[in-house]
Amino acid sequence: MDGLFLGAILGLGVLLVFDALTRPTAKVDLGRIVARVGPKGAGAIAGGFAGFVLTGWPVVVVGGAVLGGLAPSLVSRSRSEKERLKMLEALAGVSARLRDSIRSGIGLQDALAQAASRAPSVIAQDLNRLVIDMRVSGPGAAGESFAQRIGHPSAQLLGSALSLSERLGARNTSELLDALEEAARAQVGTLREAHARQTRNRMSARVVAAMPLLLLLAIRHSNPAYLEPFNKPMGQVVLAVALGLIVIGYAAMLRAARVETAQP
Repeated sequence: MDGLFLGAILGLGVLLVFDALTRPTAKVDLGRIVARVGPKGAGAIAGGFAGFVLTGWPVVVVGGAVLGGLAPSLVSRSRSEKERLKMLEALAGVSARLRDSIRSGIGLQDALAQAASRAPSVIAQDLNRLVIDMRVSGPGAAGESFAQRIGHPSAQLLGSALSLSERLGARNTSELLDALEEAARAQVGTLREAHARQTRNRMSARVVAAMPLLLLLAIRHSNPAYLEPFNKPMGQVVLAVALGLIVIGYAAMLRAARVETAQP
């Protein structure tokens, strides 16, 4: 197996040398190549290369490529969860500032302008656009456009409150904003607690799933002769089955430890 991969690498090297000699003026744009491959493709290539360097086993190369290809999605999912929490906190803060400004006698448009100037970056641009839309098309259309642009239930409630502000009056609008702020704060606390538990559960599952792989790599580099059967085709089949069981166990641990949360 190692000879097969070494031969493939050697053949690829000869091909690249031939290409460089036949096109000496061609420039390799690594940025364009990475952009064309995409994050998942780059992750798959990196994972497969790491599997080849660490073991040289085809099954591990394929597994590393799959894991590397999935890594960007996992990072993106974690980032989107954090952005959702930031958006919810920002909406709660904006609702509180609008409520306080309205109760102090400031007009709705001026209150929105003040809230936009102090808003977090995650929502500041949308609030500034909301202020401009209110001056052009009024609170009704501006509130609906704001809710559709953000696509968050709390944003939809805030947009509805702004749309109905002319009919509700300042007092009722401030009470609605007060209730919206309290609900958003409570939801932030619930989501933070759920995500903290989920993070601990995911880390425990990763540690349990990684231990057999780390032990295998340690034996591979300390006593390669002990794992000589894995160099044969049947050994690769056994290794594939073992890796499949690890993946199934990892998925089962994540499912059992999953904390259900209402999607905002």
